[in-house]
Amino acid sequence: MTPVLALFLLFSPSAVHEPPALLLHGGSAAPRAWLGAVRSALWVCWDDGSRRGAPDAACWQRVDLPPGAPDPREARAAFLDAATAVVRGPDDATFVLTRGDPSLQPADAVIDPRERLAALACSPNGHVPIYSRGSWAWAPSPCPLPAGQCVRGPALARTRRPLGLDVFVRLELRADARQGVGPAVEATTSTSVIASLGVAFDPLRWVGRQLAWLELHAARHPQLRELPATRSRGPLAVQEREALAAIVCGGEVR
Repeated sequence: MTPVLALFLLFSPSAVHEPPALLLHGGSAAPRAWLGAVRSALWVCWDDGSRRGAPDAACWQRVDLPPGAPDPREARAAFLDAATAVVRGPDDATFVLTRGDPSLQPADAVIDPRERLAALACSPNGHVPIYSRGSWAWAPSPCPLPAGQCVRGPALARTRRPLGLDVFVRLELRADARQGVGPAVEATTSTSVIASLGVAFDPLRWVGRQLAWLELHAARHPQLRELPATRSRGPLAVQEREALAAIVCGGEVR
């Protein structure tokens, strides 16, 4: 290899190793916001534009780090909402980043963020931020849907609560035949019907009926069933989740 070629490869921009960006997604508090750390620089994207379609790389802006601010690669952070983020360093010094303010501001926040910025292979909105050659871009990489729940409807019809009393009706038919003493006396027959109505109470049977009724009544309530994480990605993951919900619950995902 000639010295000229070696110098070209050494100083060529494509030959410079760029470490992967460390990222933090806004989560449910800020579903379109991101924090990014490249080397010792902190970046923020308050709105990636995914609501309107493909995310916008122009959303990223560099954050000014004041003296005493933690290294973003070692800090813990959290989004409070779509316009506020909290950053805390290893020494528990806390800073607040507000949308419209390009710098971290010291604060006495009671929030203790737990998550660290980390390299991500996929994201909930289907695109992952990447940093290359001094600029941000987006790479399509949707995540599988996480484990969820579905609601199973009642499997039994409405049941009546059992009573503690047993009511019974009894019918009795009696026929009496009478024979005369002399041959001239004819035999006589009398028929009678006896009806009786009764009420009984058995405490042990009543308790057993109550327990059985409670079990049947519990089976009528809607129940939450756990669904596993999908193995597919993107639109196919949505179809897989719907099929799982139909099998497990026969209904839609909650």
